[in-house]
Amino acid sequence: MLSSAVLAAPALAADPIKLELKGYFQAFITLGHIDRDVSGTTGTSYRPETFRYEGEIWFTGQTKLDNGTTVGVRIELEAWSQGGGSTSTNDQIDEEYIFAFGDWGRVEFGALNDASYRMVYAAPSALTGWGFQDPNMGHRGNGFTASNNAGRAATVTPGMSAAMGANSGDANKATYYTPRIAGLQIGVSYTPEFNGTASAAQCASRTSGGNFTNCPRNSNEWHNALDIGVNYLNKFGDVSVALYGGYFNAGFDRGTAGGANNNVGGIIPAAANANGRWKSWATGAQVAYGGFTLGGGIGRDNNGLKGDNATRWYAASLMYETGPWQMSAGWWGGRNNEKSVASTTAQNRAGKDKIDMFEVGGNYALSPGIKLVGGFQYVMGSGQSKSEKADSWAVIMGTVLTF
Repeated sequence: MLSSAVLAAPALAADPIKLELKGYFQAFITLGHIDRDVSGTTGTSYRPETFRYEGEIWFTGQTKLDNGTTVGVRIELEAWSQGGGSTSTNDQIDEEYIFAFGDWGRVEFGALNDASYRMVYAAPSALTGWGFQDPNMGHRGNGFTASNNAGRAATVTPGMSAAMGANSGDANKATYYTPRIAGLQIGVSYTPEFNGTASAAQCASRTSGGNFTNCPRNSNEWHNALDIGVNYLNKFGDVSVALYGGYFNAGFDRGTAGGANNNVGGIIPAAANANGRWKSWATGAQVAYGGFTLGGGIGRDNNGLKGDNATRWYAASLMYETGPWQMSAGWWGGRNNEKSVASTTAQNRAGKDKIDMFEVGGNYALSPGIKLVGGFQYVMGSGQSKSEKADSWAVIMGTVLTF
């Protein structure tokens, strides 16, 4: 893909690729409450305070060829210990890929998120690191996380794009973005296969990419994933408008129960035949005027499962920005009937699950690259068990550095 783009004309580079260092670090203290839930068979209570952080260091380099095409590479190192290895689903490198762009558009190849994930416009958030689009941070109990399936990919994680980190994520893929014409841009991604339980050394890993020796067939993995993202950006006088749509579709390459990379029936533990074609769609919009940005989105994600096990989600928020200040208030809601998936524990019971997340927050820019962040988040769960109903709330205080 990249070779065909750069060889369209004589393509000598004026300068070799030089790497530059960028990244971010997010550090937070949360003070609050998490309802007592059940993790496994043990009742669990939680401390009121939590210290947490997350960060990445980005190595990026590019050069412009004489034919006008720019070619580059990006490697994102996690700035915290993942404890991973070749047999783990964790990976110390987040995304790694090569890219090229010019008047003809942009191509990317490697381990990174899909086009619809990177093009999303929906409910904005001033609470950096949190928000409703696959956030880095969350304040929830372990039992609630393991049992309530009203979030994306039958988890408790919110999200507003068609593709998510919990489906194809950072599995190896190829992506093409068209040039933006009259405000409209289209992105298309193709992922050969992915699986939530594949280790970092396996072809189907969705947390990493690499030099895999082979990609077996019939190994209980989703495959041939096609993702399409579209957005439209324009300004009419003093009003800015952003519209978004995304669609994700992947088949399931069924193998024998207990076979290599077996997903044990799906994201929700169940019978081995519960998996099916993964289908997800999302729409969103933002309108900005006079420092205010109003945004929201809706969508549906069948979580890669057969039957009535889809998550229906909704989001809305309002953000205001003036000088160094940003402030926002928003809501994200997920609903999952969870009808045809057999429960395997007393806490993960079949039946309707609900999650409602409410967030108020803001940030203040002390200087370029340094922000003070604070806010409040309330997570309300509903379901058939104690863990599925476990609520939580937190006062959030933190510092976000970008460099």
